[in-house]
Amino acid sequence: MTDLAETYTILWASQTGSAEWIAKNIDSEAKQRGYQGVCHPFEEYEKAGLEKAPVVIFVASNTGDGDPPDHSRKFWRYLRKVKEPIYTNTKIAVLGLGDTNYTSFNNTAIKLEKKFRDLGAKVFYEKGLADDAEGLENVVDPWIAKLWDVLPTVVKRSASDATVDDLATKVKTIEIKEHPEPYSMNGRAKDLPEPVQKYLDLPNSTIEKAVAGHSLHIDKSGLQSGMQLTGLPRLPVATARLTKQEQHGAVPSPAYQLTQTPAPVVEYQLKHVTCLTLPEAQKRTLHVTLDAPDCEFEPGDAFGIVAPNDETLVEALLSRLGVSVEHGYKELYAVEGDNLPSHLQKMSVFTLADLLRYGVDLTTPPRKALLRMLADYTANDQEKTTLLYICSKQGATAFNALRDQVPTLVDILTTFPSCQPPIERLLDALPPHLPRYYSIANSPLKHPHEIHFAFNIVEYTTPYDVPRKGVATPWLDRLTGQIPARADHTTKPVTVPSPSGSVPVFRKPNANAFVLPADTKRPLVLIGPGTGIAPFIGFLQHRQQQRKIREQMGGVGLNPLRDIRNEFGPIWVYYGFRDTQKDYLFEHELEELAQDKTITQLHLAVSRATDQKVYVQDLLRRDTGALYDLIVKQDAAVYVCGDAKGMAKGVQDALVDMLAQHEGLEPVAANQKLMEWTGSRKYLRDLWA
Repeated sequence: MTDLAETYTILWASQTGSAEWIAKNIDSEAKQRGYQGVCHPFEEYEKAGLEKAPVVIFVASNTGDGDPPDHSRKFWRYLRKVKEPIYTNTKIAVLGLGDTNYTSFNNTAIKLEKKFRDLGAKVFYEKGLADDAEGLENVVDPWIAKLWDVLPTVVKRSASDATVDDLATKVKTIEIKEHPEPYSMNGRAKDLPEPVQKYLDLPNSTIEKAVAGHSLHIDKSGLQSGMQLTGLPRLPVATARLTKQEQHGAVPSPAYQLTQTPAPVVEYQLKHVTCLTLPEAQKRTLHVTLDAPDCEFEPGDAFGIVAPNDETLVEALLSRLGVSVEHGYKELYAVEGDNLPSHLQKMSVFTLADLLRYGVDLTTPPRKALLRMLADYTANDQEKTTLLYICSKQGATAFNALRDQVPTLVDILTTFPSCQPPIERLLDALPPHLPRYYSIANSPLKHPHEIHFAFNIVEYTTPYDVPRKGVATPWLDRLTGQIPARADHTTKPVTVPSPSGSVPVFRKPNANAFVLPADTKRPLVLIGPGTGIAPFIGFLQHRQQQRKIREQMGGVGLNPLRDIRNEFGPIWVYYGFRDTQKDYLFEHELEELAQDKTITQLHLAVSRATDQKVYVQDLLRRDTGALYDLIVKQDAAVYVCGDAKGMAKGVQDALVDMLAQHEGLEPVAANQKLMEWTGSRKYLRDLWA
């Protein structure tokens, strides 16, 4: 073919590191197969020569409810400005990473392909839409495998090198040989490598304080001798090298700077902490205040916290990898290498302990590629076979069951004791450590120079009776002194000064404009069960203070107070929780806001008040007639905050039913109307999975 392009271009947009990792692995394998091309993040579209690129492969993830990743905003601003069909000579393919827990599934990838089609581009390979709720590999792996059949039709390949394809085939297919002894959990202690064993009995070692990993339950019922394992993932590209740094003159930066953030990090001092729940509540909820003298924000804004991985987990992993406490906490290193993942590119002068605290994710369920890499460093044949089986096509059920156990990296290494991977290879395969995001729960008018936020402490037990916990919330609980629960639901929660300490934070851009409308007369419908009520506390405080300021200014009519109140539209609040006497968060503040008429109507969905559970979406259906009048005829803005899995879908369905009942719309048309409301900022959602 004479119209083949000389090169390809890969552009990626990543929020958690997955899209970047996939894009760079596609780029690496393409070069091994004899193609020439470049790989850049979306924001480097000019450097990549996008407008002249003949073949472009996009790998795009989403954040929030189908929004593009934070760092890609410059790229989308550029696309919105382009009106003419300037991409008529461009062929594209799109791989999207999304989550069906959100209504706008893979919205970024879908919008991206449509926009480039509108600008004249032609699709040379049908887009892949991967679902994190089901496992990204289910779509990503076959999409990439077929890409190698399609790419030769659009891009030239240097001298056809069959050995590359042959090697790929061999890597993806392995025959299982029978072993003399069945795989067993017995005798694991003696299988520990000597470099690890010698550190278990050190006098005064902190390693003994570390929580050991938990052996995972592996379903090997489908693993049979002589079977062919196919669909094995490709090994992560080896790029990272640890280089020891001289101790003299090397001053480590604050360790939290090893975590990538979209904005500069500052440290704010802890000021107050309150436990909002009673001991009998299903979840323990804290309300924390930070002293933030230089922070400017609007109600509805969010911010990020850089919290470290649990110290016992870090100690256990150092021990498991054969690193002494002295070495892990004192020796300084830097990461070097070509084409490093973005989260490793600025890592210089750090200890291995800090690297494991802030640099890489140790708790997210593993990718198949990580398990494939670990198999290469596993000495025991049965263990190696099991790892290969889990990440093969035949072991899909076992892989999903393993992920459902939410294993840490230490758990995986405990389950496969002969596995001894180099730290560099772990850096190649582990995702980046991520900040955690929280909604601001106060108004700067009522609490200037402070940031308030509320959160549930994430701690639970798996079906196998293994304790699990989150990263940030247990750390914040310890940092604030693990204060006792609220004693009595009839009294206000006690706010106590927090122990001295600081929290690394940064501002999160409010891309969704999840803020109050400028027009105070516009009615509001606020829907937020659980901690989803937090940003609405800030909304309500702000409206309350705006009205007080306006009242202080006075009026000139016959009834100035009435005239001033008419300048503020009605606010309906739908708030859901389990039990009034256990977890009615912000109870006294909400009641006071209702009493002073800041809240026009306060509707409580108490799900465990009766045998029949009641949720916020049930109350929306109950009030459908009045809500239709408020939302459609009075142009109320609707805000939803909380869980994407159940609540958000339930609310969406209730609104669809409202439009069907009062406008006669079919479900598809009603959903389309809600999308139009989203585009016009009438229907705004701040969701998490």
